[in-house]
Amino acid sequence: MLATLTRSLILLVVAASLGACKLPVRAQPVAAAPPPPNDPAPTVPSKTIETTIDNGWVSVWVTIPTEPPGPKPVVISPIVRDDELLSRGFAIARYHTNWESLRPFASASRAEHDAAVADQPPASGPEAQPAPQPTPRGGSERVGNWLLAAPRPGIVGRAYFGIISMDAERSVPRLVDYLLTLDEIDPQRIAISGSSTSGFTALQALAAEPRLAAAAVRVACGDYHRFLRSSSLALNDDPRWLPGGRLVLDPDYELEIAAREPIAHADRYPPRPLLLLAGENDRAIPYACVETTVELFRAAYEDAGVPDHFEFISYPGSGHNLPPAANYEVLAWLERWLARDPSAGRDS
Repeated sequence: MLATLTRSLILLVVAASLGACKLPVRAQPVAAAPPPPNDPAPTVPSKTIETTIDNGWVSVWVTIPTEPPGPKPVVISPIVRDDELLSRGFAIARYHTNWESLRPFASASRAEHDAAVADQPPASGPEAQPAPQPTPRGGSERVGNWLLAAPRPGIVGRAYFGIISMDAERSVPRLVDYLLTLDEIDPQRIAISGSSTSGFTALQALAAEPRLAAAAVRVACGDYHRFLRSSSLALNDDPRWLPGGRLVLDPDYELEIAAREPIAHADRYPPRPLLLLAGENDRAIPYACVETTVELFRAAYEDAGVPDHFEFISYPGSGHNLPPAANYEVLAWLERWLARDPSAGRDS
């Protein structure tokens, strides 16, 4: 799989994922112990399966309660306490895309570049003078914060959404492939959840992977353009980076965003149940990008004749950290649609 990656993608992803900032998914080495659960000591009898898939590219941990008998619903990337899910008969699946394994490829690419430069004969005469360099599109000052930081506005967040897209469009489908091999997992009741970065992944994965039956997403949105424009981690509505008040991305990056942002594919989500939770004072996930997402998704579910399969809950006064009540909404949503026969839930 790694051989199919272009050199530019390798360098882009490694630069984003191996820097000083933490990864948006758990950053343990390939042979690491399972990531810690959301609660310190689940008391529900269960077993955990640890493996790697996709030729070692993805590490996987699946925890399955021993009771009740029979195939279980499963939640990928849970955002509520493990014991709350296990006690309700849900299995839990976690994964980690092993970006660390790209480090040798980045080093090799850098060495190859340096060697090519060293092999060039020294220039003389007028051609020895450095050629004038064009001003980068969208400005030349570093913008954004954390994994969304970029050397110029035209590519702000590109590495970030590259990581999200790889997880959503490759790692999650490979994980679903694996879950379908387990007799203890009900293939019709595979859900995904996520919060913040993993929420973006969950939304995008739901569009890319039709075998996902339901989702619960906290503090994320499907309007990538508005997110990049207004997020405090991106351009923060700064007029210096918005010529004429417009978000201007590099043409190839614009095509990537337009093709992948969930609001462009709202019709792919129904009838699968989707819960969206957001804080109205969230500066990282601006409420404006949430409102656009809600408007287009609500219309898509209404057009599909299943308006009750989409629910949005906002929290006035809350920012990126939602109150504990949000977790109860997630649990209630998962139980409503997956704790029983999913066909019964979807027809109700």
